[in-house]
Amino acid sequence: MVKKINENKNTQEGTPLREIKSGQLRKYSLLIMLVLTLMLTAFGVYIYMTTSYEHYYKTAQKEHETSSEELMHKMKQMLDDEKARQSELPTPPNPVETNVTEQNQTQMQQPTEKSVDSNETNATMVAHENESKRQELSEVHDYERSLKESGKPARPNEVIRKKYPEGTTPRLAIIIDDVSFAWQTRSIKEIPYKVTPSFFPPTKGHPDTVRLSHDFEFRMIHLPMESKNYSSPEPDTLNAVDSTEVIEKRIKRIKEWFPEIIYYNNHTGGSFTADYNAMDRLVKVMKENGLIFVDSRTAGNSKAPEITKKYNMFLFSRDVFLDNSLDKNLIRTQLKEAVAKAKKHGYAIAIGHPHKNTLEVLKESQDLLEGVDMVYLKDL
Repeated sequence: MVKKINENKNTQEGTPLREIKSGQLRKYSLLIMLVLTLMLTAFGVYIYMTTSYEHYYKTAQKEHETSSEELMHKMKQMLDDEKARQSELPTPPNPVETNVTEQNQTQMQQPTEKSVDSNETNATMVAHENESKRQELSEVHDYERSLKESGKPARPNEVIRKKYPEGTTPRLAIIIDDVSFAWQTRSIKEIPYKVTPSFFPPTKGHPDTVRLSHDFEFRMIHLPMESKNYSSPEPDTLNAVDSTEVIEKRIKRIKEWFPEIIYYNNHTGGSFTADYNAMDRLVKVMKENGLIFVDSRTAGNSKAPEITKKYNMFLFSRDVFLDNSLDKNLIRTQLKEAVAKAKKHGYAIAIGHPHKNTLEVLKESQDLLEGVDMVYLKDL
């Protein structure tokens, strides 16, 4: 009996102990499960973040590659377009076609325009300026000497002028001859009103006149023609003895270089424009090619008025040379004269040259232009 009571007592004492151990086991199990759950959750987050990053990276890389491909495609397209545009431009003159005079001209001028465009040195500008000055005075002197030799005054009365309706504001067109280099075109574009640049055909001495001409809304061709007094003519200058075939070949070549330009004025040309038969051949060829001759009047006895009348073509003719002198005050005086003639006749044409002083005067002299409209030659 005592033994049975002891067994019951031991049983009753063991039960709480087992319960305590069981409770502790459950706690440890829950703790382990919690830790495992947290570890699995962290691992899942890690896997998710890693996968998402890889996906984002791959997507971003793909988009970058796509953007790069699109950019390369656009750049290639632009390059192809530029090559196509360049292929449509006329080719520069072949050195084989030029003569000995051109080689002499090249020695006085820089061989390429690239260095002039990018970083033109002072020495280069001085050389070009001296050449500009020499050419500039050549046409003025050609005209003055032709008057002395003929012993007769110029005959501007032979030029038939346009008539504008009463009350029309007088118009003045200024032509800048001998345009050849980038520093000249830059200076011309700084003039705050319309002026008309007249470009030389390209040569080895100034090969980029075709490209430079595209910077202007309206431009002309400065056609080299034989002079009595000018000792350094441009390559392929037209001479009074040239046949119709020679003239036609020269004109068509220039048209290939400058297909959009139809207005041509003479560079020098005192001998050529004074020769009736030479002018007859030239004007005939120009009319057949849809071109318009503008007389720079480098000869007092120019035959342009009667020849253009013969072919029923209107003739624009110079009224004033702006730079008879390189003195700024005298250039301003000539500009005033051009304005006065525009007001007297309804319009006037003045010719200057790309000399530094001339371009600076034009840039600074808007006050002298009151009462006239500054227009391109085509708008007279």
